[in-house]
Amino acid sequence: MSPPTRPAPPPDPHTRRADLASRAWTEALAMTRPGHASRPCGELAAAALREHSALSAALGRSVPLTALGPGGGTGALAAFLAVYAAQDESRTASARRCEP
Repeated sequence: MSPPTRPAPPPDPHTRRADLASRAWTEALAMTRPGHASRPCGELAAAALREHSALSAALGRSVPLTALGPGGGTGALAAFLAVYAAQDESRTASARRCEP
């Protein structure tokens, strides 16, 4: 009989941040450089926009995307995706912990 399997431990925060940054760059490159990637899933973009919308709603006004202005480029888009998607992920995890 084989020993019982244990669930995999959660990834350490550094590994999770590195994965998120890598995925953000992939999506940002695909959005700013046509033909660079096959088809981005858009998961981080969707999460980032959800979080940006929640922030705007909480403040009662729209938060401008100044980092994405002229000269922002792919790096700014990747940073926006990574930061806001991470916040959305944290909010979702907190909501799950609070559910009965």
